[in-house]
Amino acid sequence: MGKKAVVCNRCNKEITDRHDLMTGNVKMTVRPFHEKCFKKRVEEKKERASMFFDAMPFNGRYANVMTVIFLLLFLAFLTFIEVPGLALVLVLIYPIYRFISWVAIELRLPSKS
Repeated sequence: MGKKAVVCNRCNKEITDRHDLMTGNVKMTVRPFHEKCFKKRVEEKKERASMFFDAMPFNGRYANVMTVIFLLLFLAFLTFIEVPGLALVLVLIYPIYRFISWVAIELRLPSKS
């Protein structure tokens, strides 16, 4: 059984390697894009504000740093700071999206060195 092809959500063409992949939020769902398609989408969406649009991709260095920050915040909440349970859930939203992006999309593509 081969891996299912990863298709760009904007241009419907196949994405062949992780270097060209950007994953983003489309109506609360993680979707794959080519790097240039994601940038075009960000430019189009700048004019219309949307609650379901995030201009930052879920993969890459920035996403990894944000994931670590949110996980450290979650650990701080668990050990040092007393917060309501809802705050714990909200802090885990970004790391969950990052994990979904990695498992559902990124692992299906070869990494290009």
